[in-house]
Amino acid sequence: MTTSHLRWPTTTIAELDALLSRECIEFVHAGLFDTEGVFREKRLPVDLARKFMREGWSFIDALPFWGPNDAVRADRPYRSEACRLDPASVRPYPFEPDSVLLVADYVGESAALSPRTLLAGQIERAAAMGFDVCGASEFEFILLAETPASASAKRYDGLATHAQENRCWSGLYPASGAAFIRDYEQFLRDADVPLHHICSELGPGCLEAALSPRPLAAAADDAALFKLYTKAFSIERELMASFMAQLSDEHPGLGGHPIISLRDRATGEASFHAADGGISAVCRHFIAGVLHGLPDLMPMFASNVNSYRRYVPGNWAPRTATWGIGNYTCALRVVAGSPDDCRVEFRLPGADTNPHLAFAMMLGAGLDGIERQLAPPPETTAIGRELVHPDIGPLPRTLLEAAERMQRSVRARDLFGARFVDHYATACIHEDTLMRRHVDAFERRRYLHHV
Repeated sequence: MTTSHLRWPTTTIAELDALLSRECIEFVHAGLFDTEGVFREKRLPVDLARKFMREGWSFIDALPFWGPNDAVRADRPYRSEACRLDPASVRPYPFEPDSVLLVADYVGESAALSPRTLLAGQIERAAAMGFDVCGASEFEFILLAETPASASAKRYDGLATHAQENRCWSGLYPASGAAFIRDYEQFLRDADVPLHHICSELGPGCLEAALSPRPLAAAADDAALFKLYTKAFSIERELMASFMAQLSDEHPGLGGHPIISLRDRATGEASFHAADGGISAVCRHFIAGVLHGLPDLMPMFASNVNSYRRYVPGNWAPRTATWGIGNYTCALRVVAGSPDDCRVEFRLPGADTNPHLAFAMMLGAGLDGIERQLAPPPETTAIGRELVHPDIGPLPRTLLEAAERMQRSVRARDLFGARFVDHYATACIHEDTLMRRHVDAFERRRYLHHV
């Protein structure tokens, strides 16, 4: 993939400090990505941010234990923990003039539990193996004709969908919604989250956005911020954007696809490309590593109960460990052709995925395949959704099954460390337990008079 670059390519604190002066920045929105991929921030006057850049910053160490709806998954003696502000992450903050966004990472005990730090470790591992890594993401999302207040008043039931005229790839909504799309794309460009393209997807309110490729660390930040910015942009226009894997029975499943390509660090040549226009041995080993890792590593890209509602017949989502050249029904859709186009698209993750974790899983398992020179199963040329290769086996069908398998996995511990695996599997089991306690109206309608 041919990559685009950040608007402000700073690599040191001195360069960042000079940028703040040159751009007349007044406020810095500094924060960390939590375990769910949510950006947790503080708005700092620029002089205070400069002080933290020089002397160090801190943030409460609760973020690895933070769950949806602001509930912690464990009661602990939480304290402030040292953080490092990453100068390479700086970009314009699109909601406030003369402001920037800056990402930090823990540097104490919580670093081993941070998805962004986990991904950085895999990028360093790739560099040591002689590869630069490029990445991009595609997301499907649903626009609802609701506000947070109206959705809450409806108890999140019977939510109205925006753009009832929308149909997959139809030119109607790009015409009727042209002002929204034009303003949205300009907004993301101003935020330095460039779109490759946007199109209509499956049914009312459903859009797909593909982000432009970048070096992988920036691409993962792009993806996480894309979700935040899309939600906020929509709320400002009295809409809501949903990235749930399965919003309702009436809506399609939504994908969030990480895409990776490797380049040789010494020559700059595309490592997945073969001279005959096919894929290289490196690409085949990478594919094999990802596929063999899927059964043990599924919580890293499907981390909540709703994620697994998408893996059912009737959805486009793949459900097994398969690969194919250009095949949209496979877990890995491999694009061959020219060197700049050659890439591996991971189609199992839903739109709810944490991009840093999904990229870390994909890259870590793929590099493992290259190191061990694993051979992939045969290419799938037919429908791949239900095909199970006997040497890999089926994938977990529930969050609990996936988390317990990851908890037992030697491969997961070797790739990502025992502390992360134990922590993350425990968080997923906690989430499953909470959700299994809940009984909704559908269950009551189905069983109240029958059992």
